[in-house]
Amino acid sequence: MTEVLLSCAVAIASGVASTPRPEMLIRLTVDATPTPKPALRYLLLPELKEMTQGNPIPNYLKCVLDQESTGTNAPFSRFTLKQVDRAARMDKPDWQIMPKLKTDGIGLLLPDLQKMRQLASELQARFRDEIALRRFDDAVVTAKTMFALSRHMADHPTLIGDLVAIAIAHVAIGPFEEMLGQPGCPNFYWALTALPHPFVALDKGMEGERTLIDAELRGLDDTNPMTTAQLKKMITHIQQLERQDNKVITWLSDRAKDEKHMEAARRRLIANGIPAERLELFSPYQVLLLDEKLEYVIHRDEAMKLIPLPTWEAIAILDKLQPPKGRPLVDSLLPSLHRVRRAQGLLEQRLALLRHVEALRLYAADHGGRLPEKLSDVAVPLPVDPFTGKPFRYERLDGVGHLRGNAPKGNEDNAAYNLHYEVIIRK
Repeated sequence: MTEVLLSCAVAIASGVASTPRPEMLIRLTVDATPTPKPALRYLLLPELKEMTQGNPIPNYLKCVLDQESTGTNAPFSRFTLKQVDRAARMDKPDWQIMPKLKTDGIGLLLPDLQKMRQLASELQARFRDEIALRRFDDAVVTAKTMFALSRHMADHPTLIGDLVAIAIAHVAIGPFEEMLGQPGCPNFYWALTALPHPFVALDKGMEGERTLIDAELRGLDDTNPMTTAQLKKMITHIQQLERQDNKVITWLSDRAKDEKHMEAARRRLIANGIPAERLELFSPYQVLLLDEKLEYVIHRDEAMKLIPLPTWEAIAILDKLQPPKGRPLVDSLLPSLHRVRRAQGLLEQRLALLRHVEALRLYAADHGGRLPEKLSDVAVPLPVDPFTGKPFRYERLDGVGHLRGNAPKGNEDNAAYNLHYEVIIRK
């Protein structure tokens, strides 16, 4: 049985002082279960032999639209969810929004994202029904569909799409944990090990972020002098992004009078490839806006270059970045990459902890139902905690295994970032 609680528990770690800390406690009573034979009988993403050619995205959306056309709030039909299963096994996801991404900028409307959440919710309900009936083979089909939906969502070229992908993966993990607690549930250690790492990549979302901002600033010319009307239109647009009337024009007016600032701005633009003789033709406001765009791009890339690093390295450096305050474009356009990277890390941590749970089940199967005293006793490889780069905290108390993840700095009091798996082997 799986029980998820938010509690104010005592964080216990060897050699570390005990401190009250809110936790998300996930209580699992599980069987001691060995590896299935063959070892990869159960996987958590569709295999190549299951795949068909096609774009899953319009097929997902058609399922939602067909349901909406009935004019009821009834659960999705069995037939509709089978169509979702088929879509999840198509091989070429394409959200088909690149043209609008390049023109609409951050005003791009994304109604499809909510429809994907709706699909995940409907699939979760089916997943739970299958688990309750211990139809594990059917439940694995649904798990594959949900995890594939999450991966397809990660192909959305926005960071918002990445966050929805992460959320859908968490929606799938909830019933998956419940399945582990069912008598007779197979062991998924190698299935979890086979999942991609990271499960939700951020590369397309970051590229989309760059494209969105290029669309917002496409009216800012670095090749020809801009007219007064063009500059006024650009300034008005930036003020709308800032949502503060006259802040940008006041900032520009003050800096245009500061000869030292103007000279430094020209030097930066020349160093970045704009010829000095061309800059001489630009008005002070055009020079300042171009310099602000350069400042934004520099600070954006300082953050984006860190994203591929291991989670514990990326977050530590991201937290130290201090973009300048009071700069129009930097203030309004820099993405909160440290938050997105934390969300990605939390999903990786939860999957890694589940892999530990299954490793404990493997150990118990080989040791008469007894859990290990320490993680180093486990024979299979174990991933590190993504937030520390070190082994997870583990202890056995009165025959019960306690696995804990570590919260990243700044999230120590957030229960969602203090995962605690309590593992009991069913007698």
